[in-house]
Amino acid sequence: MSRLQKYQQLVEEKVTQYLKVSDVSEEVVKWKPSENEWSILQVHCHVDEWMNFWIEDLLLAINSNEKWGRTLKDDDRLAAVRDVENQDIEEIRSKIVVAKDRVILELGNLDPDVLDIEKEHVVPRIGVKPLSFLIDHFIVEHIDKHINQVERNLKNYKQEVKN
Repeated sequence: MSRLQKYQQLVEEKVTQYLKVSDVSEEVVKWKPSENEWSILQVHCHVDEWMNFWIEDLLLAINSNEKWGRTLKDDDRLAAVRDVENQDIEEIRSKIVVAKDRVILELGNLDPDVLDIEKEHVVPRIGVKPLSFLIDHFIVEHIDKHINQVERNLKNYKQEVKN
């Protein structure tokens, strides 16, 4: 199995796992653990936004001399999680599936050699990295972080309900 095929498999498995673990009632999805933590609904909106952003950014990095990436203060990133209370939960979950399928398709269309192209990230401390780093860190590992975030929210919700 090639690296790109492995990435495709991991994205499929991890997004499926994310959708499974986050398939809970509307009350739980909209519950916010604290002022500084995201609800599962906000996480859904973020997952949809970042999957589309990072596959686009990967394609741009392959075909340009620009730096790749963004900061945590990126306007689109922040806007994706702002004022989401009226978002349709099933619609956003469907959009996550569409984004996942797009990532898998685009990864399948790549020449394996692009994984070794080195480009500079916009954040100086990240520096110059091969584009495989973008996929590893900002797509594959990113999904795991949000699976853990949802699991933490579910645990905290259950604790709050018990009290």
